[in-house]
Amino acid sequence: MPDFPQLALYTAAEFLLAITPGPGIFYVAACTLAGGRAEGISSSFGNGLGGLVHVLAGSLGVSAIVLASAE
Repeated sequence: MPDFPQLALYTAAEFLLAITPGPGIFYVAACTLAGGRAEGISSSFGNGLGGLVHVLAGSLGVSAIVLASAE
């Protein structure tokens, strides 16, 4: 079990990474500024759909690894 200072440092670093905007946020902001509200909303949905596909592919890959390791 980690000691308290190590856990506090990890929690602080985790918090900073969680609140830092990524490239998806900058893409949506740029599309919104360039094309208006409708383009910003559509780019936001597209960004979310891409993330959903990424998570789905990752979960299927992890399932395949677990199935292969059971043999």
